[in-house]
Amino acid sequence: MTAIDGYGALALLAIALVFWFIRTIPAYLVAGAVIVALFGALTFGSLSWAEASNWLVMTSGLMLSVFGLLIVRVMLIRSVSLNLLGSMHGQRKESFGEDIGARLGDMRKFGLIETTGKDNSLTAFGRFVGGVIALFYAVFRIKT
Repeated sequence: MTAIDGYGALALLAIALVFWFIRTIPAYLVAGAVIVALFGALTFGSLSWAEASNWLVMTSGLMLSVFGLLIVRVMLIRSVSLNLLGSMHGQRKESFGEDIGARLGDMRKFGLIETTGKDNSLTAFGRFVGGVIALFYAVFRIKT
């Protein structure tokens, strides 16, 4: 294992710890950017020309790890199922209806559903998106 591999492993561990302990998105992004920048600054000066591609791949991988965990964080924050479980344990009994309303509002904003009276129905665009997702589920054999 080369020195850059060791620094990369430590940076990845630091990113995982930051993801675990920092719950807010802006703070997570700042901490992740600082970790990647520190990795870049600490390792760039000691590179030979032959190691430059390794450094570029490692730095890109760390940035993509921060981005991937950001997507996971957003999914965890906005998960209706997790919010339902939290409300069942007495944390926020009145907020579940608000959470569902917010998700419906998001779908309405992106043109996926339309409200007709008291009912919601998919728009043509919503049916198209649903079809594409169903196709991906079939192609990748995802079981629901």
